[in-house]
Amino acid sequence: MARSVEYLESLVRELSKLPTEVEWVEFKCNNKDPERIAKYISGLSNAATLAERTKAYLVWGIQDDTHNIVGTDLEYRKMKRGNEELEAWLVHMINPKINFRFYEVQMGADQDGNAIYVTLIEIPAAETEPTRFEKTAYIRVGTNLMPLAGHREKEAQLWALFDTTPYELRTAFSNGSEEDITSLLDYTKYYDKLELPIPGNREKVLEDFKKEKFIKLNDAGRWDITNYGALMFAKDLKKFEGLLRRGVRVIQYHDTTRVAGIDEQAFDLGYAISFEDIVKYIMTIIPHEEIMVDGIRKKKTAYPEVAIRELLANVMIHQALDQKGTSPMVELFTNRIEFSNAGAPLVAIDRIVDTVPVSRNENIAGFMHGCGICEERGSGYDKIVGITGKYNMLAPRIENQNDQFTKVVMFAKVPFDLTTKEDRIRTCYMHACLAYVSFGTIGNMDVRALFGLDEKEKTKAFRIIKDTLDAGLIKPVDPMTAPRYMKYIPHWA
Repeated sequence: MARSVEYLESLVRELSKLPTEVEWVEFKCNNKDPERIAKYISGLSNAATLAERTKAYLVWGIQDDTHNIVGTDLEYRKMKRGNEELEAWLVHMINPKINFRFYEVQMGADQDGNAIYVTLIEIPAAETEPTRFEKTAYIRVGTNLMPLAGHREKEAQLWALFDTTPYELRTAFSNGSEEDITSLLDYTKYYDKLELPIPGNREKVLEDFKKEKFIKLNDAGRWDITNYGALMFAKDLKKFEGLLRRGVRVIQYHDTTRVAGIDEQAFDLGYAISFEDIVKYIMTIIPHEEIMVDGIRKKKTAYPEVAIRELLANVMIHQALDQKGTSPMVELFTNRIEFSNAGAPLVAIDRIVDTVPVSRNENIAGFMHGCGICEERGSGYDKIVGITGKYNMLAPRIENQNDQFTKVVMFAKVPFDLTTKEDRIRTCYMHACLAYVSFGTIGNMDVRALFGLDEKEKTKAFRIIKDTLDAGLIKPVDPMTAPRYMKYIPHWA
């Protein structure tokens, strides 16, 4: 990423303020040995990871002991290793490839009016494996540069730290001013969601956002916005390059295929801002009818709002943010609604009702549950299966698409005779799971109620139970019980 002059000047000043030399910063005056520079890139990159920093710095022009900015005559563009330019040589000698960058910064002038230049290399922290020069990885130990292999504890710690920074806490926008933060993030909506008064000063807003991990101070003393902060409260997600495809898309089709679309809406506000608007939009375009209840005219929708809220929250919370290619999407057909997101399901589909919840994005999940945007953590599929059952609807179908995407299909209510054997088995099993986690069981009467069958249709319910038994998905609590009184639980219980 290119850096502005203002950022670089601020960065040099902030680094010079460090009280002592830290393991992720090395100050030099005029050391020009290419191999030594390469070793420092390796050592500093690995040290930054151990220090939980995103960047490390090798700086020429700051005195090692006093940290005074004295300038350097190093001109890296003219330096060579053999016949090869220094920067090009370093690129293919450092492995794995990391995007280190040289910068020259003018830091005023001396008493004679000569410009004072500082040269620095901005070095990314090692992310997936130790950064090496040729075949050797180095590490800073205090102020000393040593091979990593001689420090087994640090090497083990380094491997343990790789990939521990969740994608949601990585940077979406860097080097912003206070004005940038308040112009890009809608802080008023944050306080509305938490039902708190809006602070009278910007410093309080920034402090609250920092505590929430929406923003963080960078090495230059300016503000970075995390993916988490942008996804929650962005005024426009399109202003964040890495989040261009993260706004929720809602597409309505003419019939049961994708051949003819009626309308498409893209919601590019942060999720905490747009969630209720998306739910309202979906509820207005799904089929509904007016019914009379105790003399009062009421609207009855084809799909329960509780299920729509939970499934919409799922595509936001459980998406793989580092996986490119698609945005969270809701597609409405005449016979179903499909909710899809990047990333395979994190738990086995057949245990999705009872398994302890897992999320790729714990911060997003925690905030959305905490401020009441969606239901209590872990109760999502319980509620979805439960409410669709009350509507005499089939249990949603959950699909793992090539270990890359998750799709959940919620079907509109249809007459029993139009349902498939597969649909009946899935629904029976899901409700057996739901009953079991509530310390219950299911029987013929429960299955009849689930599918809207009357007492004369007991044989249809028995057929559903038998098919589910034959599929190996449920088992009797007591095989010796008379068939009419038999109760069933999931196969894994």
